[in-house]
Amino acid sequence: MAKTLCVDFSTFDPSNLTVAQFLAQNNLAIATYTVNKSVDACGRAFRKDNIDIQDGYLTMKVAGGTPPGGNVPSAGIRTMDKNILYGTFKTTAITSPIPGVCHGFFTYKNDRQEADIEILTASYETGLRLTNQNNHGIRSQNTHAIVPYPADPRTGEHEYTLEWTADATKFYFDGVLVATLNTNVPYEPSCFVWNSWSSGNKRWSAGPPAEDAILKISKIEIEYNTVIPQKS
Repeated sequence: MAKTLCVDFSTFDPSNLTVAQFLAQNNLAIATYTVNKSVDACGRAFRKDNIDIQDGYLTMKVAGGTPPGGNVPSAGIRTMDKNILYGTFKTTAITSPIPGVCHGFFTYKNDRQEADIEILTASYETGLRLTNQNNHGIRSQNTHAIVPYPADPRTGEHEYTLEWTADATKFYFDGVLVATLNTNVPYEPSCFVWNSWSSGNKRWSAGPPAEDAILKISKIEIEYNTVIPQKS
């Protein structure tokens, strides 16, 4: 079944709805779970109160000042549809200039069924991170690309697009194709996730951030297919 979802956050009216109600009305759910510390320096706690809508933007806050070993207050939302199988997912956003967080826009079923657009605020100079997570077993590796930013994502709105088909994931920046990944393409029904977090991992998110880091999303536009879940 083909579906579309277009959310312009400038249409939010706080006199009519809460943020959670507005998101739910648009088939989006707020993440409220915790990933405890393992090999990383910190855990991360996704909190409802780190999601807001201000001045026409959905804001996703990673709180600053978490001590080493603590759970970094983070933010995330996802589609209520968990049976998405292929589609085009556009996110218009301004990223945080504060080092030490990872912004992610991605399909997700599990850690082996995932395609990612990721932005590391501690290493803008290395570029946009694009990945199909390994889905072929323990000896296989992820498929990934690192693409220099065509424009500074911190200083204005830019559109990030993930196009997911059975054969490939294609990635666009402001409508221009920047990478195509043909291996490890996810093939199981999934949801789509937007999040911002930090684990203190020096090889990835770095951080935690010294001060609040905020991802600002002005618009989400997605067109996707869903499948009927099979009865167990």
